[in-house]
Amino acid sequence: AGRRVWLSEDDLATPPNEKVIDAVEAMGKSRVIASDAASKAGVSLSEAKKSLSALATLTGGDLAVSEDGELIYIFEGSKVRSSLAARSARYRSLQFWNKEIRPKLFYGVRVSFGLVLFISIFAIFATIFFINSSSSSDDDDRRSDRRGGGGFGMNSFMIDMLFPRNYFFYQPSYGYYSRVDPFMKRQNIVEEEQEPNLLERVFSYIFGDGDPNRGLEVARLKMAARVIRENGGAVVAEQLAPFADVPSYSQSSSTTNVDESFVLPIVSQLGGEPTVTDDGDIVYVFPDLQISASSTLEMAGLPPNASPRDIKQFLTNEYGVSSRGAVEKRDLIELLEQTVTTMTPYQNDAPALLEEKELEFNRNGSGWNLFAGVLGGINLGGALYLQQILSSPELAGYRLPAWYGLVQSSLPLLLGYAVLFNIIPAVRFAYNKAQNAKIQERNENRRSWLKAKFRNKLLGAASLATRLRRIGDEPTVYNTQDDDVKEQRAKSEMDDFDKMLKDQKDEGFQ
Repeated sequence: AGRRVWLSEDDLATPPNEKVIDAVEAMGKSRVIASDAASKAGVSLSEAKKSLSALATLTGGDLAVSEDGELIYIFEGSKVRSSLAARSARYRSLQFWNKEIRPKLFYGVRVSFGLVLFISIFAIFATIFFINSSSSSDDDDRRSDRRGGGGFGMNSFMIDMLFPRNYFFYQPSYGYYSRVDPFMKRQNIVEEEQEPNLLERVFSYIFGDGDPNRGLEVARLKMAARVIRENGGAVVAEQLAPFADVPSYSQSSSTTNVDESFVLPIVSQLGGEPTVTDDGDIVYVFPDLQISASSTLEMAGLPPNASPRDIKQFLTNEYGVSSRGAVEKRDLIELLEQTVTTMTPYQNDAPALLEEKELEFNRNGSGWNLFAGVLGGINLGGALYLQQILSSPELAGYRLPAWYGLVQSSLPLLLGYAVLFNIIPAVRFAYNKAQNAKIQERNENRRSWLKAKFRNKLLGAASLATRLRRIGDEPTVYNTQDDDVKEQRAKSEMDDFDKMLKDQKDEGFQ
């Protein structure tokens, strides 16, 4: 029998979602629950629970259970990512691939498309020049000398004109393929990518610069979770409609839109439960999102050591609430708790509407696109002309000498590249136009729901709203940080280890 391979930490859990890791580090605290991670990261509750469990397993984090049965994950604050990298070989390899290998490979792919274009143009027209020179001169020696000098001059000219040294700079960030996400806060975006070089602009002309809506689902869940928490965990479909893929709003004679299936993706991902009020309206209640391990100050975006003066300024500037009569910090925090859970701030950086970005042909600009298009047309015209020359009766069965013969045998590939170079942008332009029409329609449909009137339904939802319950400082019924739990855990691990050794020993005798 073959040797048994011991289980590693990487066999116990897959690397967690990067958005969840970012959220845990951004919260900068040790106690995290799934609802906080989901609303901060813009992922579903199930994904948040799965990622937090994996993160706790791979980093050696602790678990606690509140008196109400809520699972609390305990980490080492902002050191989560470094701890994960230190303990998980799989995570280290993925990070190395994503940060070191993949960007360089993608850069090489982008540059290669530009290089192939210029090599194709040079090879095609150098071969045409060679054939025309050979057929127009009677003096072979003089023709050979002239061809050799002309070829070197053309080569130098092409290199000096099309390959200046300053075009060759490695660009790890590129368009919407990389870190640039229109749905992220501007202050959270790492430095915008530098201007692409000439070769990358050729790639952009063919394939574009990526999908500007790649962060759409994350933004959708973040906005929805924020609205749900601001409304006490109970909302109606009209409140979620500006973030969903909805039909155009139409007010029926009964003042009720019957079909509310458009909210189901959000409801299912954030743990919502439909409830029917006495008036027959449907209210969606999200009990999980009304539990938080964040303190009142953390929920408001203030540091834990915020002074009474800082809290007063925050209440006045963000909510327009007077703190008169509240002197002690405890009183101010209580006022802040009531304000944060019942009011919407003046300077709300979360937009009330989810708007998709229209697809761009690319971000080159018309000048660079014209330049790339002209080069593509020249390449295609040259390839077609060379094919016509080589298929003439005079050259039937004739093999061109030296590397010109390689160009002759590769002409079908060069012609195919030239055709695709011109077809792909045209097809992509038509596709983007059709998709942008759909995007405009979806955005307009969301805007139409901002005019919806649903006051009676809001009253029903308000009756089901609850205050946000904080469990950060509540006692727990189980905590792996406790000494007796640690002893049981260590004993269980030793028993598992002894069992593994016994199994290996038994297999060794087989």
